[in-house]
Amino acid sequence: MILLVDHEDSFTRNLEHLLAGFDEVAVLDRRVVEHEDCERAEMIVFSPGPGNPSHYPETASLYGEWVGRKPLLGICLGFQLILECEGARIVRQGQVLHGVETDISIRPDSMTYRDLPNPLRVGRYHSLQVDPTSLAGLPNSLVFTGEDPLRKAPLSFEDLDRLVFGLQYHPESFLTPEGRSLIENVRHACLE
Repeated sequence: MILLVDHEDSFTRNLEHLLAGFDEVAVLDRRVVEHEDCERAEMIVFSPGPGNPSHYPETASLYGEWVGRKPLLGICLGFQLILECEGARIVRQGQVLHGVETDISIRPDSMTYRDLPNPLRVGRYHSLQVDPTSLAGLPNSLVFTGEDPLRKAPLSFEDLDRLVFGLQYHPESFLTPEGRSLIENVRHACLE
């Protein structure tokens, strides 16, 4: 079972539909997730959502409890929240990207992007980004695997030691043609 932690975002149901192609999905609001829900899950996914990571202390607590114990994937807000929990800063980016299709540079040797084209076309819906100057103190096991080639902002990471993954963009969007393959790669890395 995949536990999808919902941050009341319009994309949550689209993400549920994508994930349901791989396993049963339980969608729960972040405020009602119980320990037993996480215990039963094979993977926990933090959904997109409005606002910034500091608005979601319940999800930050979930991350702190389950990092290294269960495979975790953060999408958009979830990506930012994980990195903020690890010590990075989240800042407003110079250009708002909502419903914008862009090419990103990827590490083709990563598990996330195995057998995918480089550059990769993705759909982006965010006005915040990770501050690239705040990454020095992050764990060595956390590797950035994709970036915006123009703005040099990190757009994905993987931590294979702790099985933590993050995507700033939306794999469930029709603007991300390889979205299913991305989730398949992450899931395969978690179950190997």
